[in-house]
Amino acid sequence: MKGLPLVVLILAVGAVGCDDSPTGPTNLVDITWKLETVARVGSAIITVPNPEQFTVRFETNGTVSVKADCNTCTGRYVLDGSSVSIGNLACTLIACPMPGLDTVFTSALQNARTASIAASKLVMTGSEGTMTFRN
Repeated sequence: MKGLPLVVLILAVGAVGCDDSPTGPTNLVDITWKLETVARVGSAIITVPNPEQFTVRFETNGTVSVKADCNTCTGRYVLDGSSVSIGNLACTLIACPMPGLDTVFTSALQNARTASIAASKLVMTGSEGTMTFRN
């Protein structure tokens, strides 16, 4: 029984030190991510000419705020390590001057399944393709 406290201490220290990966909720939240590219399955990569018009922000309370061209959206999200799930987004329905990318963007967000951060870039991937963001 003398070795038990030492084993518990080693396990506790090991558990605290295990989560040093760059992905995870604390690295994504409270940052406004600006969309740079969308690589849709079976299509050419779309380079976003005005990233400030296409943003996503994960809040600490589990809500997500989205700017999709001239529309804004809100919804709920769940992050678990590199897995992400964004629920249905409630969006304004303003007719944007250059329609198309706003719906591609919001659909890709709702279908995203993974998120990772490397070199100040957020990469989200799902069934509709891959989106790359900068902060």
